[in-house]
Amino acid sequence: MLLTNKRILLTGATSGIGRCLAVKLAAAGAQLAICGLSSQKMDALMKEFGSSNQTIYSKTFSVTDETEIIRFVNEAKIKFGGIDILINCAGLNSARGNIAEIKTSDLDYMISVNLRAPFIFMREVFNIMKENKSGIVVNVLSTVCLFANEGIGAYTASKAGIDALTKVFRKEARKEGVKVCGVYPGGVNTTFRNTERPDYMSPKSIADAIIAMIVLPDDVAVHDLILRPMVEENF
Repeated sequence: MLLTNKRILLTGATSGIGRCLAVKLAAAGAQLAICGLSSQKMDALMKEFGSSNQTIYSKTFSVTDETEIIRFVNEAKIKFGGIDILINCAGLNSARGNIAEIKTSDLDYMISVNLRAPFIFMREVFNIMKENKSGIVVNVLSTVCLFANEGIGAYTASKAGIDALTKVFRKEARKEGVKVCGVYPGGVNTTFRNTERPDYMSPKSIADAIIAMIVLPDDVAVHDLILRPMVEENF
């Protein structure tokens, strides 16, 4: 009941943690604006919701396109009359390897998706939230922000960048009544990985944890939510 009619904008909604969040938030009665890259995956998700569902607005585009991001945010505001919660879940690790082997173009792409895109979403949605002096921004980051691990330097750099922005934005946004939380999942068993890891956390579990955090009482602000499977030792 706590999420009924809450206006939520969710990125990366067509796979992994984002898809689980979309399904659970819709079931909880939220009004959802969701986006993803794959039209095929979005069609499958919307089919699962049912064509008669008028509380879900979906769009597919690349979050590397600032114009499309701004258009999507504005369309979501018009459809629902505002935005109460932003969940930045879109992300990727498209080029593994030692730093000496990473192509500049691969680094640029990860920065555009993992850092630049959530920054634009935060900026645009915050300008809507501050009109009501309330809101919640959730950035799904990674435990790579908390330790150094060889072979994922480009991914780590892009995630550490949005982590730093999140910490600064938290202090700026609180003056307008907006809460900002960074979520740091460790190993999650999704197609994000090349091989299955059943000993890792399920994306449904991460979605449950995020939802539990956003429905806490108004007088509670969660700054950092760190989630790890019991088998993980890199902390």
